[in-house]
Amino acid sequence: MPGSRVDVDETLIEALRADPRASVLSLSRTTGFPRALIATRLKDLIDDEFVRVKGVMHPQYHGPTIIAHASVTTIGPVGPIAELVSELAETIFVSIVAGEYDLIFESRVSDNAHLHRLLAKVRSHPNVAKINTIVFSTVYKGYLEHDPLTPISIDDVDVELLRELEQDGRRSWQELAQIVELSPSAVRARVHRMLDAGIAQIIVVQERGRFGPAITCGVGLTLSIDAASVLPQLAQERYVEFAVSTVGRFDALMTLRAATPVELFESFEVIRAYPEVTGMESWAHLNAVKEDYTRRIDGSSSQYDTSFPDFLLTHDSTAIAKHK
Repeated sequence: MPGSRVDVDETLIEALRADPRASVLSLSRTTGFPRALIATRLKDLIDDEFVRVKGVMHPQYHGPTIIAHASVTTIGPVGPIAELVSELAETIFVSIVAGEYDLIFESRVSDNAHLHRLLAKVRSHPNVAKINTIVFSTVYKGYLEHDPLTPISIDDVDVELLRELEQDGRRSWQELAQIVELSPSAVRARVHRMLDAGIAQIIVVQERGRFGPAITCGVGLTLSIDAASVLPQLAQERYVEFAVSTVGRFDALMTLRAATPVELFESFEVIRAYPEVTGMESWAHLNAVKEDYTRRIDGSSSQYDTSFPDFLLTHDSTAIAKHK
């Protein structure tokens, strides 16, 4: 018999992560739940945007990029500042946290100069007290992980297909064929060619905190050896959702997600048991304001406007607080 709705949803999402474009029949066979139940829960999860399936461009497709993680201390309420930062085109993840800092955000920029301009823009806000930044090196697990990019040529039809998949990674071959006026088999061949080359991948993004009392924590690690020697193994530990080597105050950054505080404690203990881990700092994610890992095919994401809207730049903290 089917378990609770939370159990069904979590099992379904895990199967979807393994094969984001799997059919309902295939997902039913993988999860062991009835086909009708899977069809209903999948539709509800996607319609309510608790789960999003979308195409993500390879970070290097438009040239070299830098992904940075910034920790922010604010003056006064943090919510309005989080909303402002989430409006910036560069930011791919913005979250209000509990810990030494009040807010963290991750951004994708073209180079160091671009990163400095972005940080200067955020730092100039009167309600931002401090920013601490680290830069990603190698992603070992998570949404930003990509296979090596194989250079191939693409045409306008390929570009249109990628744009459609950015919006809905589960769009059927028939729907895509109607959009570009080709046969479903031709569309499928084109998409698989681009996926195989690593230009894009289809991912599943789960909105945090929607399925029971799940707890998500960020962890910064200090290591006694090079991250490449230990992080691949750490990334495979239970509850590890994201793992990346970094340059800055940490040698590595990880995200842990567990259903209960006890499970989270156990995951911390497993990580602490590694002799290569000599330091550990953690923060709890309270509210993920933005999660958007899409790399735009039209290149718009590499030509960012780092300006806040004028009406958001008022130095009147009361007006800022009212924005939310």
